[in-house]
Amino acid sequence: MTLDSKKIKVVAAIDFGTSRSGYAYAFKDDKRVIGRYEWDKQPFPYIKTLTQSLYNGDRKLETWGYAALSRLAELRQAKNAKDYSFFPTFKMALRESRKRTDEGPIATANNGQEFPVINLVADYLRQLGGLLRKELDNATSGELKDHEILWCLTIPAIWKDEEKSFMRRAAIKAGLITDSDDDRERLLLVLEPEAAAIYCQEKDQAELEAGNRFMVIDCGGGTVDITVHEVSPHGGLDEATEGSGGAYGSTCVDKEFREYLVTKLTAQALMRYEEEDPVGWLELMANWERKKCDFDPTTTATTYFEIPNRLYKILSKDHPQVLEQLADEQEGDDEKVHLSKETMQGFFEPVLDGLVRKVKEQFVRLDDRGCDILYVVGGFSTSPVLRQRIQKEFGSWIKVVMPSDPGAAIVQGAASFGINPESIRSRRSHLTYGCQSCQPFDEKYDCNQKSNRQYLEDQGDWHIFNRFRSFVLAGESVGVNEVVTHSFYPVTADQTVINFKFYATRKQNPRYVDESEIEELGELDVDISSTVGTRDRPVEVSMNFGKTEIAVTAIDIKTGKTYNTALRFSSTYSIE
Repeated sequence: MTLDSKKIKVVAAIDFGTSRSGYAYAFKDDKRVIGRYEWDKQPFPYIKTLTQSLYNGDRKLETWGYAALSRLAELRQAKNAKDYSFFPTFKMALRESRKRTDEGPIATANNGQEFPVINLVADYLRQLGGLLRKELDNATSGELKDHEILWCLTIPAIWKDEEKSFMRRAAIKAGLITDSDDDRERLLLVLEPEAAAIYCQEKDQAELEAGNRFMVIDCGGGTVDITVHEVSPHGGLDEATEGSGGAYGSTCVDKEFREYLVTKLTAQALMRYEEEDPVGWLELMANWERKKCDFDPTTTATTYFEIPNRLYKILSKDHPQVLEQLADEQEGDDEKVHLSKETMQGFFEPVLDGLVRKVKEQFVRLDDRGCDILYVVGGFSTSPVLRQRIQKEFGSWIKVVMPSDPGAAIVQGAASFGINPESIRSRRSHLTYGCQSCQPFDEKYDCNQKSNRQYLEDQGDWHIFNRFRSFVLAGESVGVNEVVTHSFYPVTADQTVINFKFYATRKQNPRYVDESEIEELGELDVDISSTVGTRDRPVEVSMNFGKTEIAVTAIDIKTGKTYNTALRFSSTYSIE
């Protein structure tokens, strides 16, 4: 079912992030992107709120975002928090959780209660979507109908097909769309790096002319995405080379800090503090977040990190030698951890070293035309130490631009993509796609397949049935909605059905479908029983590489009958 774009009046974009999430929207007849910057209990204006949820004893969502942490603190003070389940983060459980049921991966709350991740995601999306819908109702006097909204949900580029399918199911469960075929097209899954690229192009149109290439470094919480796009003379963007990325987000700096804190305050004391006062632990990490974001090596000599009272009491009682050691090292101060400039830089160094290495690798992938501008976006990009490192490494030979609102890049770019999906004109295919086919046996190249060959009387020759017929190769540029078509024929005159099996692989040009590292994606049966008696019965199979799915169409040329199926299209990149 193709979406009737004329019925769409507004694009609603949701950026569901590991640590923070938010939304933006735009009316099609206006195109201005509007984001939300004020959230319940959030102490400062920002386009996202925390991706946190609090559930009551009946396993119902009580509150979410910043309000979840505030409500949990109230419950703990009243000693009523025992039956409440708090999830400070749950998105990455989708990839990392080892415990699974029929509903998918499981996440564990602070009190040990287990919840299906799909329920957590759906509940959170329902709240974000509901808030957005109220805002739209206010703007349209409640006249906006469900079928007039196009939802855009951002997804990381490293996500596999299973995780993309999970997000679509969660969106249906959240009530953003229904599971009907008519409604399916009202949800676009938008790749985060592409959203960031669109945002940069719109923010800097004066600098980006047709033929210009620009690199976008999207620095998020968990990962960093690096892509290069070229401005097309016909408008829109073409992906210039396959993107890359790695686990160099801001949470990696947090990990370095926590490991350092263990060396200073002991793992036992920290573990006990986190167990006894989970809210206090979250406040401790929130304090670190502020210190991390404010750290500027050109102006900060020493960063002082306060030890919370409850943690101090644990140390005084069970680990007095730790406080004695701190006092000896810090001129008598045992109430704080003193972090020198060199120590703070050490937390960032492994992360920034990896980031810089990946950016340099991306430049190497480009041809002699290189790149004209380098944009740095994402929440982590506000860090002064990150900005200084990027400027130092690349500023002398390429223009480095850091937009004023880098945290808004993904969600606002996603809304712009929904307004104009043609803004991305081509992508680089991450995989080689093809189908199983019957080909003549070649003594030179197929000598190891003799046990698989069959002699076909109709053709008077030996054939093998496990050959890989490619439609697009890994790394190849694929136009959005580009259609690739191949013709196939029955192997015998009396054949009644042609079974097509479709495959994907990272290999550049595989010869057989049963080689290692080749995955079957799906299959399609074409009934040709009404035309038996000859082999001259062509079936044309087409792959349409649109959006994040491949639409497969098979046409029986003799009868005109059409068969369809859909496969997942991976235009993502490999990650370390």
